[in-house]
Amino acid sequence: MRFTAAGAGSGSNPIGHTLGKDTAPETTGRGTRRAHEHEDYHIHESRGGPRDAIMQANVVQHDVPPGEDGLHLVPEYNRKIASGKAIRILMKMESTGSCELETGSVYGAAIALPQIARSADWSGSMTALALRAFFFLAVNVSLQTFILVMIGTEQLIMYPFAGQMHLCDFGASIPKCDADPNYPTCKGPGGTTLSFPRLYSYDIWSTRLYLRDALNQLFPDRKGDIHSAIDPGEYGVEDYWCRAACIFIFMMAVVDDLRATLNLARLLWIVPTQAESWISYEPPEWANKEDAKAVHGWSELDLVRFYVAGIPRAWKVLNFIVIWIPKFFLWLALAATGVHYLMETADIVDMVVNAMALTFVLDIDEMVFARLTTGVTQQIMAKLEDMPLYDLSCEEEESDYDVMERFNREEQGCARWKKFSLILPKRLFTIICLQVFFMWLYYARNCKYDQNGGLVSKDVHYPHYLGLNPLGLMFGIEPSGEEEPYWTMPGE
Repeated sequence: MRFTAAGAGSGSNPIGHTLGKDTAPETTGRGTRRAHEHEDYHIHESRGGPRDAIMQANVVQHDVPPGEDGLHLVPEYNRKIASGKAIRILMKMESTGSCELETGSVYGAAIALPQIARSADWSGSMTALALRAFFFLAVNVSLQTFILVMIGTEQLIMYPFAGQMHLCDFGASIPKCDADPNYPTCKGPGGTTLSFPRLYSYDIWSTRLYLRDALNQLFPDRKGDIHSAIDPGEYGVEDYWCRAACIFIFMMAVVDDLRATLNLARLLWIVPTQAESWISYEPPEWANKEDAKAVHGWSELDLVRFYVAGIPRAWKVLNFIVIWIPKFFLWLALAATGVHYLMETADIVDMVVNAMALTFVLDIDEMVFARLTTGVTQQIMAKLEDMPLYDLSCEEEESDYDVMERFNREEQGCARWKKFSLILPKRLFTIICLQVFFMWLYYARNCKYDQNGGLVSKDVHYPHYLGLNPLGLMFGIEPSGEEEPYWTMPGE
C-alpha cells in the first residue's frame, strides 16, 4: 500500500491507496516529503478493494488530523506502525552494532582510562588511574596465564606420570559391544571388551589394576587364580553424548568472551585514528541548567559525558599488542585446554560440573575489576557511552505513512518469506563449528585409529620434566618424552 499526496502522481497509476492533498510533494535530501498546507485531506482510490475501503472508513471514523503523523491514532494501524518502527530500528542496531568496550572488565578499563587521561591533558588523577588500570591488566593476565599453565601441567605432565592414557573414545560404543565385540572402540586400554558393569573411572580402574598386579608379584605361582578371581574392569567414558553436550555448553559459555575480543579488534580498526576527546561537559542547551537539574534530579556529574572516540595511531598499536593479543590467545588457550579436559573426563557428574567450572578463568578479569579497582574507575566505566555505527536519523524523521508503506512492502504478503532467513541461528552454527574444531584438535593430537577403526589413545611416554614451558602447556603441546612408551594399545 503506497501513501502519497494527491496529485503527486499521474492519473494512470492504478496501484495503491493515496492519502494526501492537492499539492505536489516536496523533495528533500532524505526522500519525498509531502507539503500539507490545507486541512481538506481526501483519499483517492487507486488500488481498490475492501482493505482500502476499511482504511478510508477508519481514517474518517477516528478523525485523523491532517499531517503525516496521525495514522497511529487508528487502532488498526497503530500496532503495524509500532512493529514497523521497532523492527527497522532494532534490526539496524543488531546488524550494524556499536564500537563498545567491556565496561566491567580490566581490559576495557585499560583502553578507556588512558584515552580519558589523554583527553584531560594527562591530569594527575586521571594519569594515576590509567597507570593503575595497566597494573591490574598485568595482574589479570598473569593470573589467567598461571591457571592455564597449571591445568596444562596436570594434563600433560602429571597424568602421564600417573600412568594415565588418553581417554579418546574408549567406551563410546559399549551398547553395541555385546552384539559385536570387534565393533570400533569396544576394546578398553586393558585389552578386554568393555561393558557397563566393568566400566570405571581412571582412579578406580588403576587402583583395581594395581591390586591385581601387586598380588601377582606377591604370589607369582598363583597368577592364574588371581586373574580369574580379580577383574580390574576397564577404563572408558560413561556416556559419549553427555560429553559432547557438556563441551557444547562449555563453548556457549566462552563464546561471548570471543565475541567481546573480536569487538575490541573492530573498535581499534574502526574508530578514527586521531586524538579525539573521550570526555566532555555538556550542560543542556534547551533549558536553564539549574532548572534542568532540579526537574531531572541531575548533579554536575550527570552533565559530564564519557564516550568512545578516536584513538591516536600509537595508542592503537600499543592496545593491540598489550591488550588484544594477550586477550585473544588466553581465550584460545582456555578453549583448547577446556575441551581437552572435558574429553579426558570419564564420569558423567564430573563432565557436567567441569563444563561450567572451567569458565571461571575468563571471569578473572571481571573479578579483578570489581574487587580491586577504585569506585572512581567503576563510575567512569559505567558511564562510558558506546560509539554507534548506525544512523537512525531517517527512522526518527519517518512519518506514519512512510512506516505503513514500508511495513506493507517488506513485512506483508510474499515479502515476509524473505525474512525467514532470521530463523537460521548464526551464533549456534558458530558454536558448533568451534566445538567441532577443538574436538578435532584433541583427536588429532592424542588419538589414533585402531585395527577396528575406533579412536584410541596414542602410545604414551613419560615426559622429560626439565622445567616449565608455559606456552606449550597452555596450548596443549606435549613436552618431549622418553623413547620407550609406558603404555601401548594391547594387541598392536
